[in-house]
Amino acid sequence: MGRDKAWLEIDGRPMIQRVIEELLRVTPAVSVIANDAEYNRLGFPVLPDLNAGVGPLEAIRVALAASSAPTVLLIACDLPFVTSELLEFLLHRADGYQAVVPVSSAGRLEPLCALYSTQALEPVTELISSGERKVSLLFERVPARLIPFEDLRRLAGAERFFTNVNTPQDYARAIGTLPVQG
Repeated sequence: MGRDKAWLEIDGRPMIQRVIEELLRVTPAVSVIANDAEYNRLGFPVLPDLNAGVGPLEAIRVALAASSAPTVLLIACDLPFVTSELLEFLLHRADGYQAVVPVSSAGRLEPLCALYSTQALEPVTELISSGERKVSLLFERVPARLIPFEDLRRLAGAERFFTNVNTPQDYARAIGTLPVQG
């Protein structure tokens, strides 16, 4: 992207702020996982990765290790169209599961827009220690509920929930200057 995508604006607000605003509608406890002091300006605790180069599994580990609550909603800052309705939907499907993970309309797991139980901390830590980096392996080790997109489709904005902004082209589509790809 050439710069920190969290601060890219959509409708006048940085993507990370959009995600935080939706999280605050369902929980008062928000933390940011980042390795840059710039995130302190958001006014929330900033939790650094301790294991460099691990990727999303490390984000899950950091969130679970820092949580005082039994569950954690983990939402990537580059998913600017998540809604509190989606987050509530995930929260209400947690009974008995250590991971509640939506599946996009394209059939991809969305582990960075998911709910995790702190009971999953040990399996996440074991995966990292063994050198594994694939988040999907976690869902083979813990009771996981995968939510098919069909179950989400009725939620307002569902088609955009998992619009991931990773490239300048993704950003242009997100702000409406390029057509959305099907």
